[in-house]
Amino acid sequence: MTTPDPESVFDGHWIFETNLRPLCESVAEFAGYEFDDSDWQAIETALPATDVERDNWYNYPLLGQVPLTLLVAADPGSSVVFVRFAGEPDDRTKAQIEAALHIFASWTMT
Repeated sequence: MTTPDPESVFDGHWIFETNLRPLCESVAEFAGYEFDDSDWQAIETALPATDVERDNWYNYPLLGQVPLTLLVAADPGSSVVFVRFAGEPDDRTKAQIEAALHIFASWTMT
């Protein structure tokens, strides 16, 4: 995939790896994107080839009403993944994403 314009990447951080799918589903909902099993399969399959320490990220488009790109990288040897988003979300969507990042970094979903 193409690399997003660095100017459009906004902050993210680490979350627990077990929370990656719920985060993807939540952000897709905020963006107006229909996230399904095929989306998850693409992300889940690509994740092992990524490495945050080597700056090797996988990017995946969430092309809803608010177009975003998910950038994700594994942190080998840990139980977390790093996530960032590219795009130009409105203030409400950005606040929702920031809240979701906080939640998925603080608690694990079961």
